[in-house]
Amino acid sequence: MYVEQRQYTFHPGKMPLWMDAYQNLGGPASARHMGPLLGFFQVEVGTINRVVFFRGWDDIDTREAGLAAREADPDWQAFRKRSAEAGALAQQEVKFLKTVPFSPITQAKGFQFKREIGGTGMFVDHRTYDFHPGKMAGWLEAYEKYGLPVQKRMLGQLLLFAVTEIGPINQVVFMWAYESLGDRDRRRTAMMSDPGWAEFGKAIAPLGALKQQTVMEMKPTAFSPVK
Repeated sequence: MYVEQRQYTFHPGKMPLWMDAYQNLGGPASARHMGPLLGFFQVEVGTINRVVFFRGWDDIDTREAGLAAREADPDWQAFRKRSAEAGALAQQEVKFLKTVPFSPITQAKGFQFKREIGGTGMFVDHRTYDFHPGKMAGWLEAYEKYGLPVQKRMLGQLLLFAVTEIGPINQVVFMWAYESLGDRDRRRTAMMSDPGWAEFGKAIAPLGALKQQTVMEMKPTAFSPVK
């Protein structure tokens, strides 16, 4: 399964204009012609004035036909006009990811989010890990064997786990959902003292795999299917 991750950064003060146009025009047009929306989030901690959103594709070849059909949709044309008039966008980035076998989402068709965490709020911990060439596979194997069982037991809800297919390669992208930032802190603090997490640390230490780790904290928008 392909996951298209889009990251849009806005000029200060302009994001609400674009978001309103997308929610009422661009989003509905995209839903008619594109793969399912897997989540739409606003960055709370990290680079602000930014949204990150995801679409799923079981057959990536259908994307081109969907793009062409969307361009002819009157709602999409109206959205493009309003977006251009707002002059909101400062930067856009697109990555194509592929889900790993243990990702909770491995199929776009019929996607429907089921909330497993308590409460009503949500913060999403979005993590991007960059690896030295040739080292990622060994880290993933150790993570699935040692790290993932601990995190599934102690953290929030795993939303997605994928590797970059097109974009910066040797990169893993994954997301965990929490009730709040306090919930995240408490769970991660407890995890760090768990013996199973220490075993994972021992397993990956000789690999020297990680080059860089980047974390963003995001909140779902009102129209995100994940919330």
